[in-house]
Amino acid sequence: MGQKGIVFNTTLTTQVLANVFRSTADKQRGGARKALELVAKVGGAGEVVGYYTPRFDSPFAAVDGVPDFAIGINIIQAFGAGQGDGTHVHMYVDDGGDKRSVQLIAKHGLLGGGRATRIARLFFEQFQAVDRTLQITDGNL
Repeated sequence: MGQKGIVFNTTLTTQVLANVFRSTADKQRGGARKALELVAKVGGAGEVVGYYTPRFDSPFAAVDGVPDFAIGINIIQAFGAGQGDGTHVHMYVDDGGDKRSVQLIAKHGLLGGGRATRIARLFFEQFQAVDRTLQITDGNL
């Protein structure tokens, strides 16, 4: 599984970051995608549908650290919805007091790189619209 993403620093609070993430994700889901989520849940793929907390079960998690806040969402795609196929978007926030370091990642399968890039860019643009002074520190969009 590949991933596209961007890392940036911002003065937005974790609460504002969470609200922007939720708002953007909800716009991406819309009515049709929510119906596809229902299809996926009925089809037994409920654990990979909608919002979730990413797991940090790596043996290195205790050394590498875990973020102060983490959220994920699976944005279902029409093809393969019954299996819960979609683009998983994660946001990891490390709170540094006066600013936050944010990792925004869209995970994809073999053929989903273009879709993952579009979705990650769309999320990032929403953060950028709220904080024009945010600073990009890394990324592959």
